[in-house]
Amino acid sequence: MAQIELHPDWIRVAFSEAINGITTADFHYFWLRHNCLCLNGCRHPTTRERLIDAAVIPLNIRALRAVVSSNNDAKEPAVTIFWPPIATKGARGELEPSQEKEHVSVFPLDWLRNNAYAVNRKQTHDLPPHDVNLVTVDYQDLVTRYSDPDAPAKLTPEGIAFYKSQLYDKLSRYGVAVIRNRGSNTEEIIYDFIDPQADVIETHFGRIEHLRTGNTENSNNDQLGYTNLPVRLHTDQCYAETVPGFQFLHCIRPADVGGENYFVHAESAANYLKTEVSRRAYDLLTTVPVRFDRKQSKFQALHIDPILRLGNKAGEHRLEQVRYSYFTQGPQTSVPFADMREWYEALQTWDKLLYRDDFQIKAELKAGDVVIYDNLKVLHARNGFSGARHMAGVYLSSSDLWSHLASTNNK
Repeated sequence: MAQIELHPDWIRVAFSEAINGITTADFHYFWLRHNCLCLNGCRHPTTRERLIDAAVIPLNIRALRAVVSSNNDAKEPAVTIFWPPIATKGARGELEPSQEKEHVSVFPLDWLRNNAYAVNRKQTHDLPPHDVNLVTVDYQDLVTRYSDPDAPAKLTPEGIAFYKSQLYDKLSRYGVAVIRNRGSNTEEIIYDFIDPQADVIETHFGRIEHLRTGNTENSNNDQLGYTNLPVRLHTDQCYAETVPGFQFLHCIRPADVGGENYFVHAESAANYLKTEVSRRAYDLLTTVPVRFDRKQSKFQALHIDPILRLGNKAGEHRLEQVRYSYFTQGPQTSVPFADMREWYEALQTWDKLLYRDDFQIKAELKAGDVVIYDNLKVLHARNGFSGARHMAGVYLSSSDLWSHLASTNNK
């Protein structure tokens, strides 16, 4: 008969027979809902003409469930899809709420094969990682397993090697590592990630940022990070020509309420945008330059680059860096008048993806916890909060980090 795979934004039908060379066909959910063949509101029962308007189909609609069965009328194999209700359009174009609890569409396999528009598709991308357990290491668990007899609170050389191998694995695969119960000494934690002869990257904020309200330690503290407001997804230092490769946040004191952190693996999100959502949006975000302009009372810097910058290693146009910062994004002046709306639509399509729950890793940090992330390929954010939340922020060089973790990992 056939098999089906339900993906977050589309369905794959795998046919049992490769007729005309078609073995699989992928269909967007919104396309299927618009092309429902039923005579109960989607097609006229006599003329069979379409009644449903494409304008009322939510582009983020998803199937409730789907099965492969025989069409009750023609007894031919079909895919039956159950949908949530959607609004209908009235005589004057106004939207009217549906009276249905769910809607049922039946698509004969032959119809799907004859109307397939994405056949035998090879290039697909999964969702970004969104399970915090995938990226978590508990330092105290490692101390319990690999305790140094001469210094019970320290790891043995074997334990250190295992710890660094965990960091290397999680950062290379997911771009983020959450380290629980690491301790209170920020200076000591720095050398979990770099060699003793290396040092952190100092910025115009200072060597270590103390991200809290009422900050007096850092210079140029007239920025959102030193308030209790939410800070939406972004990468840091977009206005710098050379951007720090990594940042870690060390939780000195959590907020009384709120202040949770969340992260999106932007490289995975960009690939998903390209193959699963909108190639046109991806093309715009990889080619249209954006002004990133940091203006503070005693500091100013400007850099121009696309939001998604592609490299060209070995002939492959792979994502090299993400620059995304709504609070330092300057006015867009490089797009012609007739194309400006399209560019904003691409930006909003990208942003909506980033704020899907199945794209985000969410982490509530407690005192002594650390999170480290790739600032070139991972977006980070925090919720607003109340209370004396205090995070120590440190920037590191990518080359320093990778050489340190790789050398430790190979011992």
